[in-house]
Amino acid sequence: MSDSKEFAVPSLPTQKQQKLDTSTPAPAPPPLKENLKRTPQPPPLNYDKPSWSAEPSYKYQLEVLKNGASLETVQGPRKEFVTIGRLPICDIPMEHPSISRYQAIIQFNHDGDAFLYDMDSAHGTKVNKKLVPGREYVQLKPGDQIRFGESTRLCIFDSEKPYDPEAEAEEKHQIALKKRLAKARGELQQHQTEDVVSEGISWGFQEDAEEEEDEEEENGEENTAQDIEANLDKSGDASLLSAEAEKMAIEDAKRRREDLKIMYDDDSDEELYDKTSRKKKKVEKADTHEDLVKKQKQAENDIAKIEKEIQEKKEAQTKKDNDAAVTEEDLDAYMNKLTKKSSNNKSLFALQKELNQLKKDNDRLIKLVKLTKPSSIL
Repeated sequence: MSDSKEFAVPSLPTQKQQKLDTSTPAPAPPPLKENLKRTPQPPPLNYDKPSWSAEPSYKYQLEVLKNGASLETVQGPRKEFVTIGRLPICDIPMEHPSISRYQAIIQFNHDGDAFLYDMDSAHGTKVNKKLVPGREYVQLKPGDQIRFGESTRLCIFDSEKPYDPEAEAEEKHQIALKKRLAKARGELQQHQTEDVVSEGISWGFQEDAEEEEDEEEENGEENTAQDIEANLDKSGDASLLSAEAEKMAIEDAKRRREDLKIMYDDDSDEELYDKTSRKKKKVEKADTHEDLVKKQKQAENDIAKIEKEIQEKKEAQTKKDNDAAVTEEDLDAYMNKLTKKSSNNKSLFALQKELNQLKKDNDRLIKLVKLTKPSSIL
């Protein structure tokens, strides 16, 4: 019987097994090195968007070139401003070591215009081979070449906003002309003010008199200049302007030569001092009421004479224009006649200018005559 039955193997006691399990605890796993390291935080962006900041109205992109070959085209994100730099959190990251962590920013406005803003980077940013000033906005145009730092890669900016180079060039040309015209007007006004101050007697009313004369002078010169310019081609005086300019240059040269003669032809410094003293006393001598009356009458006579001469010249020019279709002259005879006319007769332009000056002088003399009139005559 005992051979037919299997022998049962006794199991271990439960309490001893639990005690064996708890007496040899498993060692804890070592802490990971990644958990001990802290994640680095990117530096703050030192940039405040301007008040005119806005999202781009048109799509834009940057085409990256190297050695003339296109590497990639980066489509710009639709944000008010786009950061460019070596940090991976930048909107357009760059990998060249010369590029700063925050190299530059592309800022947009409400009109869809793009502006490049360099963040005072170490190696700077160039647009069309020109270094961009730090912390200043430089407008970008389609086709502009941008180089960040010392990178050999070139970025071509492109935008869907319509761009007309000819219109921009014309606008710049008009702005330059306006600046030159304003500068010329300022110099002319300064010369006119100096001439008015150096002329005549003020009698304590110099400031008021100048203001009234300046207003009359500006209105008169504007009207006269428009009328003369409109009639230059008709009257034929445009060809004589060079002769008038040459004549004025000769007179100015004579005056300068006389001044030099006074300075260097004297035998001693005392004679030079005496001449300048006499000249100064002569200028400071005041005109009497009778002298002013004579000058005022002479000015009226000169005005009437020049007005008559201008009228005769206009009538002669009208007659000449009517006969121009049937008149044939030899070229040499015509040139001789033109030279004789320019040397002997004054042009309509010069006469009109002289008439305006005489009218201003006459108005000033009338005021001075009234101011200097004796009380007995009043």
